Amino acid sequence: MNRRSTSTSANVLEILLLYAAHGLVPATLLLTTPRRALLRYLSIPCLLYIAHRSIRVASALGPGFIWCEFARLFVTVVLQALNLLLINPKDGTDLPLDAGKNGSVARLYYATRLFTQPRGINTPWQVKNAPSQPAYYQRRNLHHPPRGRFLIRQIVIAIWQYLALDVFCTLALRQALEHKKHESLPAQPSWDLSVEQWIERIVSNLVAGFVVSRILIDFHHRAFSVLVVGFGLDSPSNCPPLFGRAADVDSLRGFWANFWHQLLRQPLTSVSTFITRDLLGLPPRSLLERYMNVFIVFLLSGGLHVILDIVQGIPAQESGALLFFAMASLGLMIEDGIEALWRSIWKRKDEKKTDNQVPPLWQRALGLFWAMAWLGVTSTWYFYPQMLRPQNQVLVPFSLASQIGLSTLAGVVLVGGVVVALVFEVEV
Repeated sequence: MNRRSTSTSANVLEILLLYAAHGLVPATLLLTTPRRALLRYLSIPCLLYIAHRSIRVASALGPGFIWCEFARLFVTVVLQALNLLLINPKDGTDLPLDAGKNGSVARLYYATRLFTQPRGINTPWQVKNAPSQPAYYQRRNLHHPPRGRFLIRQIVIAIWQYLALDVFCTLALRQALEHKKHESLPAQPSWDLSVEQWIERIVSNLVAGFVVSRILIDFHHRAFSVLVVGFGLDSPSNCPPLFGRAADVDSLRGFWANFWHQLLRQPLTSVSTFITRDLLGLPPRSLLERYMNVFIVFLLSGGLHVILDIVQGIPAQESGALLFFAMASLGLMIEDGIEALWRSIWKRKDEKKTDNQVPPLWQRALGLFWAMAWLGVTSTWYFYPQMLRPQNQVLVPFSLASQIGLSTLAGVVLVGGVVVALVFEVEV
């Protein structure tokens, strides 16, 4: 037992050291080398090796979302290095003048953030649609969240998220064990279902993707922000919310572009643009180039999530991630086509277009229904392999539900959620 514990500790330490090197290497090259330096090209195979090594170590540690998150970080750094070192090369002169006002270490940390946090918050390369700071601060005329208030709010919300994840994963684990005991789930998902079974599947998929996945990813983001702000490595201004408001989702495009996290948007878009314009030579801003970019971005995202499934113990041939994300581009094309047809039929030629005009409630409701239906059906490919494996339902390292009982914990989560939402004005 001690030997296993020592091996696990060694693997965790190796991942942390690899992650530090993975962020510092491209950041150092960005600051110290010319834009077309040979060393930048040579660094990509090195970064790929580090990512490969880290993914193997993470897989050895067993299923666990934290190891998936590390795998995602390593692959993201490689993609962002391709972007900032080769495709859209930057060097030290591109950084804002105040980026290194506190010395070379601060300048290095600023550059490292460009690779490890590719949303580029408060940098010239901040992604579109990045959420602003919560209205909780704005209502108090706080343009920059105070460190103490920020930490308290993040910690309290993160604790509630942890308890909520404990409830969800306990329920999912019980269901998975029951299915495994009775062997009630086939190896592949069935598509010949009754209306009631389809409704149950769609609701289940939406809870897994729209609720649980959001809480899970957001929890790790909040925990990370508490660490970096708590230790004085970063400011609260650089840690805005990861997700947009679910209440604003009224289309499939709105789900991916405005609500869902934008952690992969910049590196994946840069790679796809390089493929479509530089390699394929497609005309810029053409319809073909636009949808080819969309397809490549989602295809790359699907490939990344296949890697994450492998870390979770799901073989690549059983993962449905690639198919699910590839289908997302088809859904967007269908949605855009219907919208274009609607405008061509019903929009009067003399009607002035206003970008800020809010669609009627019935249109927003219809768009939300369409988006949820599409995601609820197509995400079957992605979530089904996880449902078959009870070990993939363990989302928290320590379960309080096993100590105080599931019903008691569910009550704490329900009441605590109301209190947290009222006190800290949490936006859904």
